[in-house]
Amino acid sequence: MTPTDVESYVQQLSRELRKRFVAGGRIVDEVRGHLVDAVERAREQGASFAAAEEQAIQRFGAPELVAAAFAADRARILHRCLVAAASLAGVAIAYVDSGATWDDTGLTAGAMTLVAAALGLLGPERPWLWALALGIWIPSYALMRAPSPASLAMLVVLVFPFAGAYLGRIARRLVTLVMP
Repeated sequence: MTPTDVESYVQQLSRELRKRFVAGGRIVDEVRGHLVDAVERAREQGASFAAAEEQAIQRFGAPELVAAAFAADRARILHRCLVAAASLAGVAIAYVDSGATWDDTGLTAGAMTLVAAALGLLGPERPWLWALALGIWIPSYALMRAPSPASLAMLVVLVFPFAGAYLGRIARRLVTLVMP
């Protein structure tokens, strides 16, 4: 053990937070403060500096687990926002698509694909949810307007948001692999 164990831990935690796209400036400072306090308490109880650092780090947990816990906490809030954004965008796209003068299926499909890709990039854990929240509005409107098996075929529209959301997820994974 060396006197830089706490700093090594903090640097590793910072890397793990960046891998999970969590802005860790304040988190890292707070963790550093807790570790330094724990080392000081252990030193006051007679532990050597190296033993105090080792004990503090062991109690705090592996940097990967600590970063994952912070990321999970942030993800809950993000997921709620993404569902709301996907639903609002889906309603807006469906509204435009249902207009009497609108006849551009390509733009509708492209808009759904691009929005879903952005959502998949922001929240790669649940691309299926973003795709459904975004794409279900056009088939729902078709079924409400004219309930028939032909209207049910409008579910094929979901291909576009699903493709976009999973492309966004793949892009996010590639970005994560490239990061140091």
